[in-house]
Amino acid sequence: MAKKPDKFPSLLVVSGSEVLLRRRFLKHIKATQLAAGWGVEDVDGSDSMAVRDVLDGGMFVVGNVLGVVHTPQKMDLDLLAKHHAAKDYEVTLLLHIEGEPDGRTKFGKFVKKLGNVHKGFPKASEWDAPKVAAKFIHSEVKDQGMTIRPALASALVSRVGSDLGMLAFEVQKMVLLAQTAGVTAIEAEQVKGAMAPIAEAAVAPIMDALATRNRKRLSKALAQIRRTSRGDPTMRICRFLGSSVTRWVQAAHLDNLPPRAAAGELGINPWFFENKVLPPARLWGKAGTVRLAADLAASERAVLNGAVSPWTVLTARLLAAC
Repeated sequence: MAKKPDKFPSLLVVSGSEVLLRRRFLKHIKATQLAAGWGVEDVDGSDSMAVRDVLDGGMFVVGNVLGVVHTPQKMDLDLLAKHHAAKDYEVTLLLHIEGEPDGRTKFGKFVKKLGNVHKGFPKASEWDAPKVAAKFIHSEVKDQGMTIRPALASALVSRVGSDLGMLAFEVQKMVLLAQTAGVTAIEAEQVKGAMAPIAEAAVAPIMDALATRNRKRLSKALAQIRRTSRGDPTMRICRFLGSSVTRWVQAAHLDNLPPRAAAGELGINPWFFENKVLPPARLWGKAGTVRLAADLAASERAVLNGAVSPWTVLTARLLAAC
């Protein structure tokens, strides 16, 4: 008789639009099971033969196996249901869903019924995001054996935004500065030191100018950033603008869907989508948003290829696009 994995059910699910937390969870559970002597195998849900190989116990593993299934919505649902109902098994399937499961589909309805074996990492709502982001900063700092005052965490969020990936990067810099200074409490000095490049290159005026396709405002905002930046700020600006412009591209190309449905496809809060993403997407249109994305990519390449003045490339392209 097969040995049932201790404390692990036949199926686990991790999903969510909060990419950093979802991937961290996935990495942690894989590392934990490897340390416990399990085999860990990654498999594409669309490859039925590979899935069956994992369910048979893995190709090269003796004992318990954690099969991490990517794009699980492409799996044979009957096979999934059969494994979920199994009483004796050596394989736990971890279904890794990028984003939120679509509750309108048979797969989404199946996942919803799984209950407490489903670990979700949804994006915080637009109004809750700053509070969630500040708590995330506190948790990140605490994990490094350090402390930070709530006011400083909130100040970092107000300056950087609530993207957890970016905040994790900023916390790493602050921790390094604190360690160098020999302190365990992150204070204004470390926050200021870590945030200096961002403070010097605040992109909100550029974003606002692009969102309204206002060439005059854009020109002034670009000039201001160049004057106050140490070194060439091209790469930082491109990376900050890139995530928003990508959303504009996606929204512009989902014009066949109602706004709420399009927001669901992208995993974006409906209010934020209709008020912050859709207006610039409609203003720029399909061709315009694609051009903006291409302009940012070309400006990044200018940096990576050692151009004499990447900033000139970025400035010229954005102004021309407007």
